[in-house]
Amino acid sequence: MRGSIVRRAAAAFFGLYAGITFMLTHYPQLAIPVPGRPDLVAHMGLFGLWTILCWSCGWFGPVLSEINTWRSLGVSLVYAAVDEASQMVPQIRRVAALDDFGANALGVMAAGALILAVTGLARRGEAGIIRPRGG
Repeated sequence: MRGSIVRRAAAAFFGLYAGITFMLTHYPQLAIPVPGRPDLVAHMGLFGLWTILCWSCGWFGPVLSEINTWRSLGVSLVYAAVDEASQMVPQIRRVAALDDFGANALGVMAAGALILAVTGLARRGEAGIIRPRGG
């Protein structure tokens, strides 16, 4: 029972975040008013968190499972590409750019590395390699 409540809460939070992400990446002529390309860092962070939240929903199996991890990473990478490509629609008045997609993908990959580290540590703990204190 508790697990299903946690998964539903994770899915609801992910849905809210995904909606906000979509709005921010498609809002007409949205610009960050500072010099340089800080938007690339924003793309990385936005899609890195998108990936972690997608994975935490456990839609493809138990959250820490390999199948959930790899499928969540795949879905996140595909969505990052679709999100960037959809900005080519003229009515949106946005620009689709390869460097933006590269930053999206880098965010997904960085989150993936973190997720793989976490799941690896969790699996070693299940195997008895990592022992909790006092145990």
